[in-house]
Amino acid sequence: MAEIKIRKLQKKDVANGYLHTLDSLRKASDLSQRKAQSIFDKISSNPNEAIYVAVMDSKVVGAASIIIEQKFIHGGGKAGHIEDVAVAKEFQGKGIGQKVVRALLEHAQKQGCYKTILDCSDDLIPFYEKLGFKKYSNAMRFDHRSKT
Repeated sequence: MAEIKIRKLQKKDVANGYLHTLDSLRKASDLSQRKAQSIFDKISSNPNEAIYVAVMDSKVVGAASIIIEQKFIHGGGKAGHIEDVAVAKEFQGKGIGQKVVRALLEHAQKQGCYKTILDCSDDLIPFYEKLGFKKYSNAMRFDHRSKT
C-alpha cells in the first residue's frame, strides 16, 4: 500500500475523493460542487472546526471531523466532538481510520481539550477502544424534521 499522509482538508480535496469517502457513511458524492464548496468555505472559516483527511496517491481515502466546544464548566475548558469518521470502502481495514482519529485527538489536545467524545454504534466500540476511548454514557438523538 502506498504511503498515507494525514492532513487538514483542502478545497481541492472536496472533488478529489472526500465526498466519495463520506459515501461509506451516507451518500455525499451527489452533492453539487457549488454546494460542496460553499460548505467547505463555512467550515474552514470556523476556527473551532476541523476536518482531517488521509491522502494516498493524491486522493482522499479517509476522513473525520472535530468540533471544539468552549465550556463554562471545567474552568472554561474545551471538549472535542469527533464526527463523520469515514474510510472509502475499498480501503477499510488498513488502519486508515485509526490514523485519522489519532490526528484529531492530537489536534484536540493542542487546542486544550480536557476530553474528546464521539458517538458510535456497538459494532464499532472495539475499534475506538483500541484507540483509548472508553464506553462512558448513552447517546440520545432527536431528529429535526424539515418542513419541505
